Amino acid sequence: MPFFDTGELFSIGGVTIRIGVNALSLLMALVAVFGIIGLLNSMKAKNILAIVFSGLTVLVFGLWALATIFTFGYPNLG
Repeated sequence: MPFFDTGELFSIGGVTIRIGVNALSLLMALVAVFGIIGLLNSMKAKNILAIVFSGLTVLVFGLWALATIFTFGYPNLG
């Protein structure tokens, strides 16, 4: 793994389960959810700067969470 060496949690039937990347992707998804809440609140207040920063937060952390889940979040079944 190029970004995080999390170590093995356990193995089931030859499938290795790793813990660190899964927790990281959940935390990034949580930040993206809070960004969506902030985006909605800033749209209600019509605050342009807050809309821009909230939108960037949702975009960056949401895509990073999805990429982490799709890249490392699932066990290697091969």
